[in-house]
Amino acid sequence: MTLNIQSVKQEQIVFLRNQNIFTIAQRGVTTDSATGTLSGTDTITIDKPNVKNIRSITVGAVSKYLGKDYTADYNHTNGCVITFTSGQTGDYSVSYDYGSDKIYPDFPRDDLYISSYPRLAMDLLNVSTDAFGIGGSQFISNVAFTIVAYSNNSADLDGYIQSIKENYVSNAKNFYYLKFVKPTLIGPTINSLDRSDEIMSKNIDLLGVFNIDTA
Repeated sequence: MTLNIQSVKQEQIVFLRNQNIFTIAQRGVTTDSATGTLSGTDTITIDKPNVKNIRSITVGAVSKYLGKDYTADYNHTNGCVITFTSGQTGDYSVSYDYGSDKIYPDFPRDDLYISSYPRLAMDLLNVSTDAFGIGGSQFISNVAFTIVAYSNNSADLDGYIQSIKENYVSNAKNFYYLKFVKPTLIGPTINSLDRSDEIMSKNIDLLGVFNIDTA
């Protein structure tokens, strides 16, 4: 499997949204569920706009996991389409959040209102790749990414960054597209001059290691 940066970013954003670093009220989302029965079915469509994250999926009371068991297209024209790696049979339940959100895979514009904060932004910093042995067709990649928290309160910033770090430490081996994720650096609190000094930011950098690329 070749490392796919879009899949990596989606997995990390959904992970952050699922950790309740911000409350659902702060995020501007609502948690809902979809239920039904499958019979050899390989897709489920949640016909609702602005689905932001799948919290959990069970089929026949068995938990299903991103990557291993399913993928999710949050931008499908029909809503959110969940595609299983194989046909599923049994009663299903999908827990998900929908709404506006304040956790994104990009950085906030300078002209956002104060009500748009607190906010989290995540993006890749770099992907370094090297040969995985001599004479083979495999490569090993390290993925560096950053998460930036924005708020008008420095104590809140410290709390958000600490919560992010604790969640990654607890879930370092629980990702599919990145095999092991470790925090590497926490940056200083910085005043945002382009936001009239009302908003401050603080970052935590992380590294996903031991990712094997196969042609």
